[in-house]
Amino acid sequence: MERIQKIISEAGICSRRRAEEFIKEGKVLVNGRTANIGDKANPEKDEIKVDGELIKLQRKVYIMLNKPEGYVSTTKSQFGQKTVMEILKGLKERVYPVGRLDVDTEGLLLLTNDGKFANNIMHPKYKVKKTYFVVLDRELSRENYKQLKNGVEIDGKVIMADSIERMGKRRYRLVIHEGMKRVVKRLFSQMGFRVRYLLREKIGGLSLGKLPKGKWRKLPKKETELIFSDDLLSSSEKS
Repeated sequence: MERIQKIISEAGICSRRRAEEFIKEGKVLVNGRTANIGDKANPEKDEIKVDGELIKLQRKVYIMLNKPEGYVSTTKSQFGQKTVMEILKGLKERVYPVGRLDVDTEGLLLLTNDGKFANNIMHPKYKVKKTYFVVLDRELSRENYKQLKNGVEIDGKVIMADSIERMGKRRYRLVIHEGMKRVVKRLFSQMGFRVRYLLREKIGGLSLGKLPKGKWRKLPKKETELIFSDDLLSSSEKS
């Protein structure tokens, strides 16, 4: 017996958090009865429906996408926007994005139907580092480097950069493990900067590499394990 939200997540319907929302909204039925938070079921024996759709367990699949600008990181379109799901042509398995990238942010986005895998990446306790290439509207000062190292308060929480490296004029490589929504843009905005361009290059030790923009590929197990490794490029603070 497993918690229903876990079963839904592992079936590739949505994230575990979204599955809990479906349950609270009364959209989940187990053997014809409305499920409640905390209920458990047997995925091999019980009939589970989410918003009228019967769920079936799938084989686990892991996708790496080089997200281009102009796509939202959701499974369904809102306000007529294009979703990253439109890029995954030819994929038979049903997957969902692990976290999100803003519509104007590019780079490495993971998609999967493995709820535990997705949860381990997004959960704060695992502190999975993300590496970003950032273009700002002006140069960082020595004081700004100190701010990033010591932490910047956002919504009552102190957010610190794991490392920051200057890559050229107004160009930087930022490593950060905080998973707060829009954290990079909010971090620099709090310091009085505007992010002109943002590209996620790595998640943990997994690099986007030479995957072309707008393309995707399946990840073998060996590569998914890189995400939870500390094999990150070393960075040095420069002014």
